[in-house]
Amino acid sequence: MNTTLKKTLIIIIVVLIVALIGLLVYNFLLKPKTISTNNNSNQNKELPGGGTVGNNAGVEETNNNNNETIYQQKSRIKAISTEPVLSPTISSDKSNIIYFLNSAGNIFESDFTGSTATAISKTVLENLKNIIWAPNKNKAIMVFQDNMENVSKYLYNLSDEKSLPLGKYLNYISWSADSNKIAYQYQNETTGANDISIASPDGSKFSVVLSTRMKNLIVEWPSINIYLRERPSGLAQSNLYSLSPTSKALNKTIANVYGFSVKWSQKGDKLLYSSTSPKGENIGIFIADNNGGNKKAIGVSTLAEKCVWSQDVRYIFCAIPKNIAEAKVLPDDFYKEKFIGDDEFYKIDVGTGEKINILGDENLIVSYDAKELFLSPQEDYLFFVNKRDGRLYSIEL
Repeated sequence: MNTTLKKTLIIIIVVLIVALIGLLVYNFLLKPKTISTNNNSNQNKELPGGGTVGNNAGVEETNNNNNETIYQQKSRIKAISTEPVLSPTISSDKSNIIYFLNSAGNIFESDFTGSTATAISKTVLENLKNIIWAPNKNKAIMVFQDNMENVSKYLYNLSDEKSLPLGKYLNYISWSADSNKIAYQYQNETTGANDISIASPDGSKFSVVLSTRMKNLIVEWPSINIYLRERPSGLAQSNLYSLSPTSKALNKTIANVYGFSVKWSQKGDKLLYSSTSPKGENIGIFIADNNGGNKKAIGVSTLAEKCVWSQDVRYIFCAIPKNIAEAKVLPDDFYKEKFIGDDEFYKIDVGTGEKINILGDENLIVSYDAKELFLSPQEDYLFFVNKRDGRLYSIEL
């Protein structure tokens, strides 16, 4: 073999060796690695209600400085506000949330993700304790309470921020479904008058529908008829009455229920209510038509205030405390904040009784004691106020 051929073979061998070394170095030292938090990477998990979820479903991918792909658990629950809020609801155009931000003293508007919160009122509202929104969300009854516990109420127009004072004896105010009238209990401690009345939102053009000796009745106007009930307690029975604003006929629709709190469907054709034993124990949820018919137990232990109806009334969404057994008297302990819940969130089919844990096996870092639940118009978000910190949260459904 001549010298030239030997040199050529040597060069080829050297090139091959260098290429092989380079490939080995890349594969073992330089090639990006995939890190997964799923220890059972070869198994699929079954979703509640059917179907499967792949290995990386419910996680989001991020890249670190080493160009490594890291899978992190994507939480479906999110804080909409960074501070305590009051009376959140869906805006009049159904595209945003509106709420009163306690620290700022203003009404804010936010998208459903909480990324675009903007003050929509200029007037600072001091000592505001509650907002009773009209169904159209263009106006509201504002309830104030000063340091001396004096209560005052105003009709408030959201568009121009104009307000009108309402009479001091108007209590338990509720809006009609068309937002054109209010119903209330008129209690005059001086004269002893105790009437259920309806009026224009500013209190004018009032008419008495019912004179009664019962005081402190909760007044609700979810549909055509007005509904009255005693304040709920696990130590006392309550009744639900239907009152026609035209014929003035009064009928008892649900009778003698301990721990009786109520959540109406959007159209007012159905209600869900909580019921307890005579000592405020063994709380459960029931549903019924607005005339009291078709009563049905749902089989969950929670309060009506922790639930909301879907628009088609096929489902209810409920926050169910895992620690409900710690409560001594419900709903009393919940109202007095003697009982703080640690909730899980469920979607319940009222027809079949199927219960789906909305968050599945997601590991919640924060504990939630939910109240004031409501859904987005498309029912793709569930909103609630966490009693533990007063902030507004959302769950992506």
